[in-house]
Amino acid sequence: MIKNRPLDHIGLAVSDVEADAVWYQEVLGLSVKGKFQNPEGRNVYFLSTADGSVTYEMYQDDSLAAGAKGKIDHISYVSNDIEADYKFCVNAGYDICTDGIEGIPNFWKQGCKYFKIKSPTGEQVEFCQVL
Repeated sequence: MIKNRPLDHIGLAVSDVEADAVWYQEVLGLSVKGKFQNPEGRNVYFLSTADGSVTYEMYQDDSLAAGAKGKIDHISYVSNDIEADYKFCVNAGYDICTDGIEGIPNFWKQGCKYFKIKSPTGEQVEFCQVL
């Protein structure tokens, strides 16, 4: 079951990740929880509030249309068993919008695995397990 999971992070696709990361730190007081490079060699920031209650994943996406820049890309929830959560979603018939369970080996100490489903109106909801 995937109900009642803690929030993991909110994903923001931005047009200038370096400028936005600085702005969120200086203006909102967020701190860098993690900084990694994506497969394209660009920085991806995880910025958290002082109490750690909200984390933003911020990454640059040059393919964004003008109206989509700075919009929330996805909401991510914690998974403690990504394979079981994925199986549940497949069996429930949810629209999986990733290529199955995907992974990023250089995020966090031992990588992470995740997958995304779509709501009826197209929002992407991610389940993420930090390894």
